[in-house]
Amino acid sequence: MKLLNKRKALVGSALILLPALAGIGLWERLPGESCPAKLAFCLGMPAAMLATYWLCLLLTFHTNRQNGQSKKALELVYWLLPFVSLFYCAGTWAVALDVELGWERLVPASLGLLFLIIGNYMPKMKQNPTLGIRLPWTLANEENWNRTHRLGGKAWVAGGLVLLLCCLLPGAAMVAGMMAAILVLAVVPCVYSYWLYRKQVRDGSWSGCLFRSKADRVVTGIVLAILAVAVVGTPVLLFTGDIHFTVGETALNIEASYWSDAEIDYADVESIEYAEDIPAGSRTNGFGSPRLSMGSFRNDAFGSYTRYAYTGCDACIVMQVKGKTVVLSGADEVATKVLYEELDSRIFG
Repeated sequence: MKLLNKRKALVGSALILLPALAGIGLWERLPGESCPAKLAFCLGMPAAMLATYWLCLLLTFHTNRQNGQSKKALELVYWLLPFVSLFYCAGTWAVALDVELGWERLVPASLGLLFLIIGNYMPKMKQNPTLGIRLPWTLANEENWNRTHRLGGKAWVAGGLVLLLCCLLPGAAMVAGMMAAILVLAVVPCVYSYWLYRKQVRDGSWSGCLFRSKADRVVTGIVLAILAVAVVGTPVLLFTGDIHFTVGETALNIEASYWSDAEIDYADVESIEYAEDIPAGSRTNGFGSPRLSMGSFRNDAFGSYTRYAYTGCDACIVMQVKGKTVVLSGADEVATKVLYEELDSRIFG
């Protein structure tokens, strides 16, 4: 690499490592008691990002000697991962230090900006095995590559704008819109590339060799499997899942889909009340969908609290457990009221 390339790589590496330095500076305020746990928390994500960054650089510049990749596309390699690392590591520290950032709004905003940037660069990418939409049909045929990336660039710019607009939607609609937009952005360029390949074969304009090696077949199979999982798995995550409450003799057991289970000992419960129309607030950690709302939250009523609830239910049960607030709800108001009466009778009856 030229000297300027090395300088950019070093600056990018330094940006990726900044969150680790911040973690060391905030060592005493980090969660956890043991030194190994804190070290893993501080260094784990930045180290993984740095390794991925240098792998991408080495692969890109190895192929760049052969195909003369666009300079604008190469700039994306230098600065994409540092941007991602800075943003998401900053969010991690904010969660760890209990700082409110409006995380739920920042995620679609940052993804929207990211898609806008990548979409702008995508049509400028030359055919290569490391950057871009790497499918058998794009890698085997230059026309397929160019047309797929022109369409993909437009789709990603439009998707980026949609994700930015998702920030204006209420919680459940925002999550659904964000997941749907990402799914469309992943599927549309791949489907178009395959349709174009079939069209080229039919009209005799196809030139290229699919699956030059066994490794090509393996990589293609993995890519298609990931795409299939995304297509099937995203709707499943969005619209399925349940929270099961078991009112036992001495404790309430909570079994939640897609999130960690919990157990609340009745002896630790200081108070319990039934409430309605309390805004969930912003999620700082956990799982959210149009159906479920779980994890660590913050709102004006409770401050930081834990939530296991259905998004479609306006009623909830508010419990004080060892000085901390826990909010629960059933699938609807009737189920929530029944659960509240059972718990109130078991704990204080």
